[in-house]
Amino acid sequence: MTSDGARCTLLASPDVIDPLAAWFAAGSSNPTFRSVKTSRVRETVEGELAPGLAVHVKFHRAVTLADRARDAWRGARGLVELDRLREATRRLVPCVEGLAAGRIETADGSRSFVVTRSSPGANPLPRGPLSAEQATAAGRLLRLAHDAGLHARDLHPGNVLCRPDGSLLLCDLTSATWTEPLDASDRARGLAFFCQDLDGGVGDPAASPLIRAYSPTPLTLARATLLARRLRARALVAFGRRATRACRHTDAVREPGDVRWFLAREAAALHDAARAAAASPPREAKKSGRRGAVWFAGPLVVKQRATAPAQRLFQASYRLRFAGVPAATPVALRLHHGIGLVFAARVEGPDLRDELRANALSTRALCDAARALGRSVGRLHSHGLRNRDLKLENLVRDPSTGLVLMVDLDGVRAKSSCDGRGQAHDLGRLLAAVDECRLADHALVVRTFWRSYLAARRCLRSTPANDLRRRTAVRARAWARSHTPTIAR
Repeated sequence: MTSDGARCTLLASPDVIDPLAAWFAAGSSNPTFRSVKTSRVRETVEGELAPGLAVHVKFHRAVTLADRARDAWRGARGLVELDRLREATRRLVPCVEGLAAGRIETADGSRSFVVTRSSPGANPLPRGPLSAEQATAAGRLLRLAHDAGLHARDLHPGNVLCRPDGSLLLCDLTSATWTEPLDASDRARGLAFFCQDLDGGVGDPAASPLIRAYSPTPLTLARATLLARRLRARALVAFGRRATRACRHTDAVREPGDVRWFLAREAAALHDAARAAAASPPREAKKSGRRGAVWFAGPLVVKQRATAPAQRLFQASYRLRFAGVPAATPVALRLHHGIGLVFAARVEGPDLRDELRANALSTRALCDAARALGRSVGRLHSHGLRNRDLKLENLVRDPSTGLVLMVDLDGVRAKSSCDGRGQAHDLGRLLAAVDECRLADHALVVRTFWRSYLAARRCLRSTPANDLRRRTAVRARAWARSHTPTIAR
């Protein structure tokens, strides 16, 4: 029984029963424990239950009706994870040591928890390129786990701990199951998911040590390469949904009067400015049209749209972040009575159209901008995204970093990465605008852009673009014929 009257059921190793019972009796308020990770559905804390007994405690919350139904059908997640950790030990798969698990019954519902022994100095593997030694060790661990029958659809580097001696441990087996040794399709899916943070997936050069250590069959490797593209497309859509739900990237707040806020955590310093801008909009907008109004509010750009377009616009910034395309930082989305306000950080400086019109860039700066823009557009298209409003006025160059940022995302849409015709429309419009500038180094700039664009596609293992240049040239000529030049010399 805990100090607040909640009832706790416990399954634990003998050496941790008394320290854990004392911790819960004190209301789980031991000041030596600190929060490691917090989300809407779980929280992890670490500390010492007793001298020399360092542990991690993970609490699972049953937030939604689906969570409660799942726990009722499969059992409390904490107890389930403890059983799977002990099964991993029985099958000789390195993992963190499960010490205890249980369920806390309160007036507000139940929470399950699992207690694992901490591994001193161990840290999760980075989500991205690994060192050759880490990649080799990860490949061996994956092969061992798959041969032992571990079926874990969410096994990524963040769920693998690296100890100071270089050995690896599995952690977080909440969603895992133990079966017979995995077949070729499940092995391919596991490899593709583990390598999804690499640009080239399992074909990325950084994944070579991992693949060699795993030693998959040619058929398994081919399936993993194909699955990597599908996983990226699904992950892009899933990451975009994070813009309008409470997660580790977004805070969702409901205020009186049916006002809903979605606040990007990366821009927490600008949230107060967004609330102030929403409370006192200007009498006259900087720009208005059929889609809505746009105005500046100190460090922010505010766009007013209907609810659905506002949500799409806010999600577009999250999708570009997932794709690695530089863009204006999203700040917040406010929804109220069918009207949405989208707040983004204001990017100071002239757009590319003004810089080219003023002829203010040297040849080197032009080539750097073309190289950065080619990489951005290449990543955009390789992730199945299009920007139907891709033009010089919506691009701003950051002189300090050399990046070219997209600042107007109304035209961003999710399409197929094989949509060569749509991609040619984006490129044709952009290159037609560059042609109007009549740059002295025009051929060099365009050539630099194309090299960077195609290199980004190859890096991401995107589909070949055999006819893209021809389609782009046709579209650029059509655009030039149908539009009045916007840059005068």
